[in-house]
Amino acid sequence: MSTHDSSAVFAALAAELQLEPDEALTSQAIVTRMRELVPEADHVSLTIRTTRGAHKTLASSAPVAAEVDALQYELGEGPCLEIADTGGWLRSGAVERDPRWPGWGPKAAVLGVRSLLSVAVTDRDEPLGALNLYSGEPSSFADRDVVDLALVYAVHATTALSSARRATTLQTAVSSRHVIGMAQGIAMERYGIDQHQSFELLRRLSSTTNVKLRDIAAQIVATRAIPNDLREDAEG
Repeated sequence: MSTHDSSAVFAALAAELQLEPDEALTSQAIVTRMRELVPEADHVSLTIRTTRGAHKTLASSAPVAAEVDALQYELGEGPCLEIADTGGWLRSGAVERDPRWPGWGPKAAVLGVRSLLSVAVTDRDEPLGALNLYSGEPSSFADRDVVDLALVYAVHATTALSSARRATTLQTAVSSRHVIGMAQGIAMERYGIDQHQSFELLRRLSSTTNVKLRDIAAQIVATRAIPNDLREDAEG
């Protein structure tokens, strides 16, 4: 792919992400565009580390990519795990015989994966995850220009994903505040208490029931009843 074509793909990705600043949609756009950018890639997936140190596939261009990823999570070995945790990139042109992954490689080959290229998605030099390119042909991704192209694209992907995550977090926070505010209003009307007291009531309910504050608020808004009232009605 020429420099002009690559620039066009990057421009198209940026425009698409501006229209849909959502983590799920952004992730899907990232893998779709990557597959367009690297014709050798039959399938592409995006692996992300979770806050609990596990891994999950945010998006894939085909079910087989997600299945190949899932095998790595299950077996605890594989390229996307290594790159998601340490950064950098790696390639294999003979997955089934690669000594780095004796358990995963042969099973991936059965699913049709013969070659792979994984590049890190990082934020402020901290690994967030990995973009995984899978090919059904052996010896793929051997051209260094392809690797460099994938690395450059990963920088764009990181920017897009980080922006989408911030937007999603902000949208969730705004939605949560709105729901909590509505629940406070119900509690204030029900018990004749002020705004501060109503928030403390919700906080105590969250603590005693071991349910997130937003979920407690959503329950109150949906039922127009305080959880304690519901329990008393059930006992009565």
